[in-house]
Amino acid sequence: MEDINEYFNPVHFTKFYNEKLKRKKGGGLDGLTPATFWNHYEKKLDDIASRCLSGTYKFSPYKEQLILKGRDKFPRILSVPSMRDRMILGVLNQYLQKAFPEAVNNQVPNQYIKDIGDFMAQHSSEKVYFFKTDIKGFYDSIDLDTLYRKLEPSVDASVLQLVKTAINTVTVSKGGARLSSNQQLRLTGIPQGLSISNILAGISMLDFDESIENHCDVNTLYKRYVDDILILSTTPIDARFVDEFKCELIIKGVSLRLSPDKTHYGIVGDKSFEYIGYSFKSTFCISIRQKNTQTFLNRISRLISRYRSQKENPFTRPRFIIEDQAFDDYYIALINLKLSGFKTLNHLYGWLPYFQAMTDIQLLYQLDTVVHKKFLKGLEIENKIKHLPKVYWDIKKHAGKNMLKDFDALKEVGDMKAYLISKGLINSDFDYSDDEIQTCYWIHLEHLKKDAHMTVGTTS
Repeated sequence: MEDINEYFNPVHFTKFYNEKLKRKKGGGLDGLTPATFWNHYEKKLDDIASRCLSGTYKFSPYKEQLILKGRDKFPRILSVPSMRDRMILGVLNQYLQKAFPEAVNNQVPNQYIKDIGDFMAQHSSEKVYFFKTDIKGFYDSIDLDTLYRKLEPSVDASVLQLVKTAINTVTVSKGGARLSSNQQLRLTGIPQGLSISNILAGISMLDFDESIENHCDVNTLYKRYVDDILILSTTPIDARFVDEFKCELIIKGVSLRLSPDKTHYGIVGDKSFEYIGYSFKSTFCISIRQKNTQTFLNRISRLISRYRSQKENPFTRPRFIIEDQAFDDYYIALINLKLSGFKTLNHLYGWLPYFQAMTDIQLLYQLDTVVHKKFLKGLEIENKIKHLPKVYWDIKKHAGKNMLKDFDALKEVGDMKAYLISKGLINSDFDYSDDEIQTCYWIHLEHLKKDAHMTVGTTS
């Protein structure tokens, strides 16, 4: 069992703040920035640690954030904690990941797809059957009694109490009426958006995953990415198999159920299927779901349309970007960043990095034609915009070393300042402190990562 005292103490809190929070934005109901939070709470860390260890720590109400999922769909509700609670939840997440390493998902989505592609290639001379489904209302349906029983033998009692308190803390809309209590007893479901949400969901599925994997031999592949499930097998998959799978989910997952409209099975090639944004048309062709392709094109189109509009009307251009050449350079870099993606903290972000496991090269040429021959038609900057196939092969062969913007290369404050000036984010005539420049730079990177996620689009 992990020693809780190694995590919940002022020294570790300070380390966590400097490494994980200091360069982030605020966002909770407290309205505090990281710097304001630290100035207010730095001298109270002993008391906070004491309350965590004694099981008396209380979380403030989370702020409700709605994520739209499309027409005729209920929005996804995220819970945004205060800065103080974000620190505690982040440290709690570190503890839980150490206690349950088997529940930590270290694979990126394209590795899932590579494994799927390798399996289909290995069995290309045979019939490959597929079963694709997802768990209905996954986070909202997790049985908490089962989760707590799974946690109890492996974590300190104070940690279990922290988890329960975090789960039962209410989520309220900004400006909405405050409830008489910050706690509301839940029987099922965990809040989405907390740093502990994913690890708790993973822990809740450990028994189910183990049960399914025990039934898989070398001719069967089982993949689960959060709530999206895929099984490939050379053994026929039929209605009886689906019923048995549902029963196993009920037994091991207690209150979890499958989404009927997202449950499909058949033979690969006879029927196509989709998984985490990818489309599988045959054992030889891994493509991209049309919805995600359209999301990408729409965002590129809007960006180029904005360039055309601001080119004609200088008064609408980004602040501090006045001269025509600086304006062109600004949009060339922005369009290329959206097309190709970027690298930061040794991780690749963007549409092509996410879909790098695709093998439908013809689709890339079609999309590239739309971008260069339609969206960029008549623009002088067209020849400075990257081509999708070239970016794809650079990612595949060189991990994007030659064509992706590498933010890890900007280590000096002077380089960060020059970059921020080129993006119109700071005034070149103003004297900023090193800390102000670094904070602005890291907040900008957080914005780019969120934008990259939006460019990929929903994948479930």
